[in-house]
Amino acid sequence: MPFTVQQLIEGHQEPITVLPQDSIQKALESMIENDFSQLPVVDEHKKPLGLITSDSILHTLNHFGVSLESLRVLDAMRKQKRVFRVGDDLFELLDDLRDAYAVLIVDNEHKLVDIVTSYDTTEYFRRRAEDLMYAEDIESTLKNCINLYFTGKDGEIDEKAREKVIEEIMPSNRKLRGPFQKAVTHYLKLQENSQPKIKNEWIEEAFQDIYEKETTKPFNKLTLNNYIDLFLHENRWDSYRHIFHFEPKNIRKMLEDARDTRNALAHFRSEEITLAQRKQLQFCRDWLSRCASELFKAHAHDSITDETLYPSETLYPSETLYPNDSHYLPLANFLQDQSPARDSLLLTFPKIEKIIGEELPPQAYQHPSWWTREDTNDSLSQQWLDVGWQVSYIDVTEKTVMFTRIKRRKEAYTSFFSLLLADLHESKSFPIRASSPKGYSWMTITGLPEVGKVAVLGFSFTRPRRFRVELYIDTGNKVMNKQIFDNLEAHKDKISAELAGVSEPLSWERMENKQASRIAIYRQGAITDNTEELTDLRKWALDTMVRFQQVIAPCLNEILKEF
Repeated sequence: MPFTVQQLIEGHQEPITVLPQDSIQKALESMIENDFSQLPVVDEHKKPLGLITSDSILHTLNHFGVSLESLRVLDAMRKQKRVFRVGDDLFELLDDLRDAYAVLIVDNEHKLVDIVTSYDTTEYFRRRAEDLMYAEDIESTLKNCINLYFTGKDGEIDEKAREKVIEEIMPSNRKLRGPFQKAVTHYLKLQENSQPKIKNEWIEEAFQDIYEKETTKPFNKLTLNNYIDLFLHENRWDSYRHIFHFEPKNIRKMLEDARDTRNALAHFRSEEITLAQRKQLQFCRDWLSRCASELFKAHAHDSITDETLYPSETLYPSETLYPNDSHYLPLANFLQDQSPARDSLLLTFPKIEKIIGEELPPQAYQHPSWWTREDTNDSLSQQWLDVGWQVSYIDVTEKTVMFTRIKRRKEAYTSFFSLLLADLHESKSFPIRASSPKGYSWMTITGLPEVGKVAVLGFSFTRPRRFRVELYIDTGNKVMNKQIFDNLEAHKDKISAELAGVSEPLSWERMENKQASRIAIYRQGAITDNTEELTDLRKWALDTMVRFQQVIAPCLNEILKEF
């Protein structure tokens, strides 16, 4: 049984009660004084008889049409269908609480020991959730510190170097390397070599050759214990020592105590964590956050400046926002709109609020883990993961977040668009500008018309899990952009008819709040799809772009004659 009533009522004071013969006036005064909406009714032996509530008092007054002074508690009392004992299942109590103001708790002698309301249960689970968030904050802060060690001056994380040290700390790899070296040393001694010379690089080479290593997990899928090992590893500790002061063994004790408390919470063990454990968890989180903030300041790079945070409004591509989109999507669009030359970006919380057009919730200012949660497909972090960015550092003390492009995602984009560009060149359907993919989620391939370009043809991965072929109209003049778009849309039926056979319909996006406008054809597809799916997507992109260019280019040329 994961939860009991005892856990819920622990620490509660003795309940305030009334007797059935007491006056309603007395009961009401007690409720007002204690800010209660109900009181338990007991007999002279403290055995529960029922509840009196503010609603039951009003109903009784209405039914009898008498004054408050003339009513007794018994007149307005409501009986309880069921009472609970401290060892009962908490979730059974919750079932009853759905249809009642409160439920009563009794001991083995059937005497009242407590009263539980919806507020009590809400507060209980809120506290557990907050405890888990403190534990997640500890894990998130450790990840931040580890990432800082592997972050270069360009703000980019060296994922290969990080993966190598993850491999070193995997439990089976670490545990077997020591015994392996002892076995080799013992073997050499048996050969009458009393003081064998052991070269660590040879031991490592031999170990690598004969032992199949444990599969390395992705960095974000490691356990808290793994993060502790990575953080306190002797090869990296010198980088942290001047900030954290204590010896690794002392910090390990604190972190492992926090880990044990987190495990008790996460695995829903029957015992409630103690007040001392809760305070220790909070202390660990706060101390670690303060130190991590100092560590970040020490690693801050001059290449990150406030002056270049906001992209040009004309930078391609610009995304359309729809009513049902996440209210954090503007931040994802902002990141996607960043200059291709930028791989990292430091934003303050106020600047993020300016981008999304509203205040961040209190949790964003209190919990680093809020920024990296991945509880649903539409989670907060999924917004920027979809456009190839990740959070590499959060400092709630300084109210800053560092975003970095996902290196492997960049490599995947480069590979996809390189192959697609080669296909286009081979097709020789229309002139393609000389360019090479730079690892971003979009690519332009040519301008239209050939003289005095006012638009570009291109491809783009966008959210949620969609890919598009598009005409992006941007002359640098918003009024002209909208006029060109409107004139094209006036020929909508003719253009659609000429594109008959293209698998997906045209999307006409005037983008009222943007300088540019767009005409696009979408289909499902994401850069994280498997090889077969991406091959199919490239074929669709090639065929669709060739047809689209054949139709849209002559139409645009005709329209521009009117300008």
